[in-house]
Amino acid sequence: FGGVMDQVRNMMLVTVFVFIGIEGASVYSARAQKRADVGRATVIGFITVLLFLVLVNVLSLGIMTQPELAKLQNPSMAAVLE
Repeated sequence: FGGVMDQVRNMMLVTVFVFIGIEGASVYSARAQKRADVGRATVIGFITVLLFLVLVNVLSLGIMTQPELAKLQNPSMAAVLE
């Protein structure tokens, strides 16, 4: 799987791409009153997703050990919150 930093970087790239949806933002950008709003919304969305990503990972690793997390079935976050 590579080093820890490689795994974190790859996971963040995939999650950010999925949640921000660059294609969706470009479609709705034509409806914005100001072009600056599009950039601001993209940055706010990116930071929000990044914060949620970090919080979810810190929460799960703060509650359970890595081997315990590896044994969980999907959706694993439901088991962590339980």
